[in-house]
Amino acid sequence: MRQETGETRDAIIEADNKMLQDILNANSSRTSKYWIVLFAKPSKRSVDGKPTLIKHMKAYPKRPSSQVGMLIGEVDNKKGSVEWEVNMPQAPMDFNALGALGAKASNDVVTETTTIPQAYITK
Repeated sequence: MRQETGETRDAIIEADNKMLQDILNANSSRTSKYWIVLFAKPSKRSVDGKPTLIKHMKAYPKRPSSQVGMLIGEVDNKKGSVEWEVNMPQAPMDFNALGALGAKASNDVVTETTTIPQAYITK
C-alpha cells in the first residue's frame, strides 16, 4: 500500500471537520451561544510502547478557561458564526519558567529539518 504526501494530514482534517459538523448539527436549535473545545489528551493506550494522544472535541454550555494547546470555538447560531481562539503550545509559553523544571540557559541554536518537502509550510 502506497501513502501519498499529505494523505494523513488530509484524513485528520476530514475527520475533524466531520466531528465539528456533527456537533454543529446536533446543536443547531440552540438560541444561546455555546463553545466547542478541541484538544488532545494522553490515551491509556500506547503504540510500540510509546504513549499516544486521543483527540477530544465536545460542545460546552459555558466558556471553558483557555489552556495551552486548546482550540475554543464560540458558536452563535443566530449569527451563523464560529469564532476560534487558538492557543498553540508555543504561546503563551513562558520559556523562562522552564528553569524551575531544571532547564539550563544556552546560546545553542537548534534547527529542525525534515526530508518531507513542504512539510512545515503554512498558508
